[in-house]
Amino acid sequence: MKEALEKVRNFIVTHQLLREGARVVVGLSGGPDSVCLARMLDSLGYEVVAVHCNFHLRGEESIRDEQFVTNLCQQRGWKLYRTDFDTEAYARQQGISIEMAAREYRYDWFHQLQKEVGAEAIAVGHHQDDNVETLLLNLTRGTGIRGLCGMQPKNGEVVRPLLCLVREEILSYLQDIGQEYVTDHTNLEDEYARNKVRLDVLPLLECINQGATKNITSTMENLNEVMKVYQEAMKDAVNQCVEHQENGELFISIETLKSLPSPISVLHEVLSPFGFNKVQMKQMLAALGESGKVFTAEGRRVLIDRQSIIVEAAQYPMPHINKEEIPIEELTIEKNPRYAYLDADKLHGELTLRTPQEGDTFAPFGMSGKRKLLSDFLTDLKLNLFEKERQPLLMDGEEIAWVVGKRSSELYRVDSQTKRVIQLTLL
Repeated sequence: MKEALEKVRNFIVTHQLLREGARVVVGLSGGPDSVCLARMLDSLGYEVVAVHCNFHLRGEESIRDEQFVTNLCQQRGWKLYRTDFDTEAYARQQGISIEMAAREYRYDWFHQLQKEVGAEAIAVGHHQDDNVETLLLNLTRGTGIRGLCGMQPKNGEVVRPLLCLVREEILSYLQDIGQEYVTDHTNLEDEYARNKVRLDVLPLLECINQGATKNITSTMENLNEVMKVYQEAMKDAVNQCVEHQENGELFISIETLKSLPSPISVLHEVLSPFGFNKVQMKQMLAALGESGKVFTAEGRRVLIDRQSIIVEAAQYPMPHINKEEIPIEELTIEKNPRYAYLDADKLHGELTLRTPQEGDTFAPFGMSGKRKLLSDFLTDLKLNLFEKERQPLLMDGEEIAWVVGKRSSELYRVDSQTKRVIQLTLL
């Protein structure tokens, strides 16, 4: 009993999971893992705030679990928060699995309660066997180096103090202190993938090698150390080839990317947070010579340009343009693309802003009124696809008066007959 408790105490200190005597929200299902967690944290001097979710997925068993947790908290003097949740309805509404629905709701509620009660962290009862199961499941689904590292002792506000214990140590501890718990019968059925790993795969691995679980845990620990080196190297690689633009775009230098040892790893580091997958990244690398090719994920786009891979910004706000009428005799023309000058008497209505539409034409200044497709004009300026799409246009009714920051229209030229000038300033 003391040995297991000391292992947890040392694990908490080593990984800086909790400050001494901290208030902790503890997910308490009534099963052996969560009961052990709560009892251990209580014994180690932490203030336990128990939370219990009734997902109403197991009929009378769910009611039994809630009553058990209620009685335990009364006996131990722990404050208890309970909630009910229609898991099946939420899963249908969101189009996700029952397990995912329960997980999302549980953690959302835990975080909400943590803020309300002023707790330092949220403690959950995952242990070494859970971590090995997670690794094996990740392997079957396909995973990268992060997926091979398993669950972490600390992930934001969530801490896992029992990751230093195996299931047998937890059960022995509860037996030694005479603490009862409830058993979820679904954990004994191999209907779910995790249960198949727990009930069928792990026992088989232990038959092959009695130390399988501990050896896999040791491998994960080694991989976590490798991960630290990987993260530092990846940070340097990303800094080498990624430039952040003020408008929220990311530019990845193709030349620098190709010179790195693993371009696909760098792309994964940069693009996976936007929802892009490994298949798309391989396609991007294969398309580096195809300027103009676009890839889309979760509403964000990536453009293969001449020298860069460009990640589209979340949004591009329209610019602010100051309009000022100036008498011709007071006019001083600034030769700067931020300024444009229009003959006020040649305007037909209110000036408005929009982005390009298919078939737009205008009469570029200096071309004697000859019209040109806007798309051709922007291509001549070597703008990339994203720049073309978001190019602001100052419109006089249906006529383009100014391709903002690029060229004004010949139709509004200030000439010897001009009496009033509209000076436009791109702010």
